[in-house]
Amino acid sequence: MDTITGKVLVLILSIFLLVTVFHQVVQVFEDEYKTETAMVYSSAEKVTFNGVYVRNETVVSGGKSGVLSYPSSDGSKVAKDSVVAYVYKSSDDIYINQQIEKLRAEVEILKKEQNPGTTVVAQPEFISGLIDEKYRTITTLAARNDLASLETESDNFQMLMGIYQIVIGEETDYNDRIEQLEKQIKLLEAKQNNPIDIITVPNSGYFISYVDGYEDVFSTDNLSSITADDIKDVIEKDGYNAAKVSKRAVGKIVDDYEWNLVGIVDPKAASFNPGKEVKVKLSSTPDLLDAKIIDVIETDDPEENVIVLSCEKLNFNLVQYRTERVEIILDDFNGIKVPREAIRFNKNNEKGVYVLLGQRIAFKKVDVIYECDDYLLSAITSDTDYISVYEDIILNGEIPAEVMEQVTVVSDANSESEESEVSEATSASTEETNGDDTANE
Repeated sequence: MDTITGKVLVLILSIFLLVTVFHQVVQVFEDEYKTETAMVYSSAEKVTFNGVYVRNETVVSGGKSGVLSYPSSDGSKVAKDSVVAYVYKSSDDIYINQQIEKLRAEVEILKKEQNPGTTVVAQPEFISGLIDEKYRTITTLAARNDLASLETESDNFQMLMGIYQIVIGEETDYNDRIEQLEKQIKLLEAKQNNPIDIITVPNSGYFISYVDGYEDVFSTDNLSSITADDIKDVIEKDGYNAAKVSKRAVGKIVDDYEWNLVGIVDPKAASFNPGKEVKVKLSSTPDLLDAKIIDVIETDDPEENVIVLSCEKLNFNLVQYRTERVEIILDDFNGIKVPREAIRFNKNNEKGVYVLLGQRIAFKKVDVIYECDDYLLSAITSDTDYISVYEDIILNGEIPAEVMEQVTVVSDANSESEESEVSEATSASTEETNGDDTANE
C-alpha cells in the first residue's frame, strides 16, 4: 500500500513540476514579444472638401410688396402654373391662417381616432405595439434631424394614443373636443383676410423659397467654365451674394432633380477617376448619397483640381444652401488589419510580418489592398503563406537567428521606398561586378 501511495505521489509531483515548468516557459516566451491579434477590419478611402451646388435654376419674382407665405416646403415638386407663394399685408394674416390649418388638422385626427371602424375591432395589445413602434421611429427621426418626416410621424403617434384611450375605455369619444375646436376655427375665419397677391410658376420643377444671387453663375449650362477662383469666392461669402439678389425675388424653380457639386481637391490625396461611382456624405443630411465623378479639371496649381460630381436625389435638406461640407467615399475595403510597425521584408523583398504560432515564429506575407499612416489591410485568403485571421502578429521583440536567415531586409513600412532603392543599387552593383569578372576572363 505504501509503495502504491508513493508511486501516486511521485506521479502527481512529476505532473505538477511539468505543468509549472511549461507555464514558466510559455510565460517567458510570451512576455518576450509584444503581439496584436490579426482581425478583420473595414476601412474606406475618404476625401473631404467644401463643395458648391450647381443646378439649373429660374428665379421667381413677385409684383406686390408684403409678407410672403409658402404653401409648400422647399424641395417640393410643383406643376406648371402652381401657386408657390401668397402675399399678405401683415404677418398677422399668416399667423391666423396657420392657426386655422393647425386646428383643422387636429379635428381630422380626432375624427379618425373615434372612427368606429377602427375602435371596435382594434385590440389593446395590437395598438400598444404600434405605439411602441411609432415611438422608436420618432426618436430615430429626431436623432437624424429629419424634421419633415418627424411632423408626420408625430401626428400618427397622437392618433394611435387617441385610439388606445377609446379601446381601453378611458374615453368614449372626442365630440366635445371637436365641437370646441370648430368654434375656434369659425372665430379665426371671421378675422381672416385674403392675400393681396398670388404668385405662380411658369414651369414645373422643384421649388426653393430663397435666392442667393448665384443662380446665373452656378448653373449646369456654365458647368465647364466654373473655375477654382469661382468656387473659392462663393465659399468665402458662405454661398450668398446680397448684391445680386433682387428685392422682388420670392424663390426659384430647379428644373430637374439631378444636380451637380463642384469643389477643389488635392490630386495626390486619392485617385479621382471620371465615371467612378462614389458615396457622398453631406453635412446637411444624415443620408449617404450615391454620386458619380463626371469630371476632374486641372488648374494652374498642381495641388488643386476642380472635381465635378453628379447626383440624382433632391429633397428638403439638399436645397437649403449653396455651399456644403462634403465627404466623398471613393472605395470601401475589407481585410485583415496589420499594424504598420510590424511590417518586415523577407529575402525576396516580399512584404510581411512575423507571427507567433504557439512557441514557433513564422514569417507570413501580406497582400496589401489598402494602407494608411497607422496600418494596412491584407486581403483575406486561405493561402497559408499569408497572414490569417486570429494569428498573433509580433510588433517587437528579438527574432531567433534561424528565423532571421530568411529575412535580408528588416525595416518598417515607412522606409519601403528606401529599401527598394537599396535593392536596386545592390542589383546594379552585382551586374557591374559580373561584367568585370567576364572582362578579366
